[in-house]
Amino acid sequence: MMVVRSWCHITVMVVPKASRLERKSEVRKMSSRGRPGVKNWAQVAQFVRDVLASNPSVDMETAIGRVPSSWWMSADNRRLSPPKPETVQRWVAALKNIERIEDDTDKEYVDYVRQLRSAPVAAVELICRWHSYDSFKALKAARVIVDGRWPLEKLREEEEKARKKSTSRVSGRQYAHKLRGQVRDWAATELGADFEAKDRQRGDPPADVLFARKSDPAKLSAVLIFGPYTDTNEYDNRYTSFLTLVAGLAIYCERVVAVVPDAGSGYWQWLHQHDVEGANIDFYAAYYHWSAFKPVKLRRPTPPFRK
Repeated sequence: MMVVRSWCHITVMVVPKASRLERKSEVRKMSSRGRPGVKNWAQVAQFVRDVLASNPSVDMETAIGRVPSSWWMSADNRRLSPPKPETVQRWVAALKNIERIEDDTDKEYVDYVRQLRSAPVAAVELICRWHSYDSFKALKAARVIVDGRWPLEKLREEEEKARKKSTSRVSGRQYAHKLRGQVRDWAATELGADFEAKDRQRGDPPADVLFARKSDPAKLSAVLIFGPYTDTNEYDNRYTSFLTLVAGLAIYCERVVAVVPDAGSGYWQWLHQHDVEGANIDFYAAYYHWSAFKPVKLRRPTPPFRK
């Protein structure tokens, strides 16, 4: 309610303090800035999942087409077009993870987990990742998100910090994500203060992490990570394609940093055999899954190489 008082030709507007609920709403709006997402994503995911389960011959795109058009609304009630099947598949996976965590959560936090259905999908994915290595802190983060106290960027920062500090052993995609974060932070120091990480744009080198010089943004350094793969045979299967990419990026990048799992496998020998001088290439053995992340630079051998 707004009260207007007038005297001496002066109008004073007295606006009451925002309620706690209004403040929460404001925080939620701040956290959802950017490209608008579907407000009822969990409802859509449940519907699509039910359609697929009851009609095995129906594909994802057809199932999405059966979603009521009134459900394609943003948080600020703007009508949206249906998303790509890959996006809805993410929603289905996020909903499944919420249900999995619900089944493994005590009464104190289970309601907050349920309410994640109304949080942005990106927030749900971050909390599920956090839950994989520290379930207690992930549940506390879920409560903060549901209460509207953290925007999405704050959640992303806190999860990344927790992941770096975690001593829990992770594997698969979780370890790959953790390794990429470790490599990015380490490479920033290794390359020097004049380099800063940049978001990859269309046409940029296909690096795992890309850096540009602050003094000359056209000069790029590419960081490539070999793996990690849960199936060790993949290192043999992708050996040539990885080194071909290393050699190719060296043509137009100021520096190429290749992070590899260990000191073996004859990386320098392969480059020499294919007449790649590699003056701007460096290999670092990171010894994946070791408790400490301390990459070791591999010495460039002098031909002839030992077989």
